Amino acid sequence: MRKTYHIPVTHVVPMTTIRRERLMPVPGTVLVGVNDNVKADQVLAESAPTPRHYFLNIARGLGVPVRRVGQYLVQKPGDRVEKGEIIAGPVGFARRTIRAPQNGRIVAVTRGRVLFEVRAEAMELRAGFPGRVIATDGVQTITLETTGALVQGIWGNGLQDTGIMRLAGDDPSSRLRTGQLDTKLRGAVLVAGICDHPAPLKQAIDISVRGVIMGSINSDIIPVAKKLPYPLLITEGFGELPMNTAAFQILRSNVGRDVAVDATPMEPYKANRPEVIIPLPSNAPVELPNDVIPINRGIRVRILRAPHRGKVGKVREMLPRASIYPSGVRAVSAKIELEQGGVISVPVDNLDVIQ
Repeated sequence: MRKTYHIPVTHVVPMTTIRRERLMPVPGTVLVGVNDNVKADQVLAESAPTPRHYFLNIARGLGVPVRRVGQYLVQKPGDRVEKGEIIAGPVGFARRTIRAPQNGRIVAVTRGRVLFEVRAEAMELRAGFPGRVIATDGVQTITLETTGALVQGIWGNGLQDTGIMRLAGDDPSSRLRTGQLDTKLRGAVLVAGICDHPAPLKQAIDISVRGVIMGSINSDIIPVAKKLPYPLLITEGFGELPMNTAAFQILRSNVGRDVAVDATPMEPYKANRPEVIIPLPSNAPVELPNDVIPINRGIRVRILRAPHRGKVGKVREMLPRASIYPSGVRAVSAKIELEQGGVISVPVDNLDVIQ
């Protein structure tokens, strides 16, 4: 009996049902109910802020006796202070002072110390994409559902936003250049192939882009990418890799539509992926995408390793015997008919399913 092989799945689908769970880090209050329609920026749940308390040793910090602390205090119990504002001092030739470490409130003064309460910010959970609430536990989790196109990536800088999608290049290998970024792209989500310099990513800040979707960036740009104020999502990896044709075709065919970019990084023990969601109406039921797909004839796959990394094709056949490659590696392999033309043998471990 022939063995069935399963390989990782990357969802690149022009129309599917998208179902995502939104989770508050701590229990709070859910503000929506089942069957409610929500917008991308809508707050689904919130939690009351939990204040934190610290003792600030005024006597030690100013170098004065405990009994004299009161004469150097410029704030009293109940006063609200901003970060950096003086609480006590100055004292001595060095003009020593004690300043508020964060925004907060003076709760009490005792034994030469100030009990300081830090004002925590209320926590809010937003939808991230427009959809319908299909389930909630009322305190911490909300499950949303919509239909539309889905393009998953492999790396993101951790941010989320929505905007109108625009092309910043004509093909999957187009390079993002500063000369392409003008006011016509203000507030848009940009799609390009490759970025080999940080300058265009920084210039995109000046025109207030809402996100950038790319095939790849050079690895030395990663520190800049992590500090950008907008989401940056990569579909292929680091280096000079064109966006896979399946993803580029879906994105290009939906230019001018609202898209949601979730550049949440992949985590080893979670199912989340950085992804682009393009909400689209459907007049008929649409199935959820499969997370596990056996590799068979006709399955669309992407090659993950050089020399054909990033290319997309279809499985023509599984080879009956393990293949031996020039490196000496012996591996179970499949014949892949590339979309760009040609048929090659590729180890199954170097493929993922594009669905």
